[in-house]
Amino acid sequence: MSIHFAEHHPDADESVLFLHGGSVAGWSWTEQAKALPDHHSLLPDLPGFGASAHHAWTDLSTTADELADLVRERGHGGQAHVVGLSLGGVVGTALAARHPDVIRSVFVTGAILQGLRGFARWAGLAQIPLFGSTGYWKTMAKVYRLPPDAVDVFVETGVGIDRDSISRMVPELYDGVPARDLDGLRRFVGPFLAIVGEKEPRVIRDAMSEVTSRVPHAVARLAPGMHHVWDVESPELFHTALAHWLTTGEPSPALLPVAPG
Repeated sequence: MSIHFAEHHPDADESVLFLHGGSVAGWSWTEQAKALPDHHSLLPDLPGFGASAHHAWTDLSTTADELADLVRERGHGGQAHVVGLSLGGVVGTALAARHPDVIRSVFVTGAILQGLRGFARWAGLAQIPLFGSTGYWKTMAKVYRLPPDAVDVFVETGVGIDRDSISRMVPELYDGVPARDLDGLRRFVGPFLAIVGEKEPRVIRDAMSEVTSRVPHAVARLAPGMHHVWDVESPELFHTALAHWLTTGEPSPALLPVAPG
């Protein structure tokens, strides 16, 4: 069974691969994809999520390999720009490290490349048994401040996440991406933009160094005033930043530079 995906603007020019976070599926990128009529968009449901719930997550490397196959088969010219948030940011970074030949550029945000420790790790793992609860996902919809028309599909997606997949995926992400795997980024020569919300935890901001230390031309930026899920918090700002990146290969002036230290 292969990864399920949706497409938008298939007759447009360059392809964009959108990689979703760990509590949604490809549908979460629909409005952003629709707002890019000059780009062909691929919106996969990652293994264990959405319509790929029965396509089990095995590990990060396998997922990156499967996505590389998707881009080679469906991406225009066998390549795509990569856009990833949270889980999607980690997967997109791993994809660039393992298969730089299929990537035109990378735009990732909120990627916990160094993993999580302490209370944050404990709290994340403690939530896994709640994934089958409708009430849990309704509460999370409020936490994420989802628009009312997205709540039902969000809850349905959450309840439908494959529990075995999530039980493998979350500890793997919380352990962090091994340095030997990230070292593949040294072969990546395309534009790379690593973003973190200005109000995200320090551990996520610190993780950007895993990219910038390996990709000298990579750029790090802050999304002003934003938390982790800023594609929902401010879809307009996200679209502004993404459209500017895809058009110019440069970070949008709407983003802030990262202060040293």
